[in-house]
Amino acid sequence: MTTVTSMKCACETCLCIVTLEDAIEKNSKYYCCEACANGHVGAQGCGHKGCTCN
Repeated sequence: MTTVTSMKCACETCLCIVTLEDAIEKNSKYYCCEACANGHVGAQGCGHKGCTCN
């Protein structure tokens, strides 16, 4: 059996891969940061290099 330790951020427009250990869990989904987890209130992006989500 394989254990998942990282996955793509649950934000549809985000390109980030997040480890489950560092992820923010909200509604059984895993996000790379608070901005993604909260739906980009005020068009705030995640701020990770190379990612333009907002």
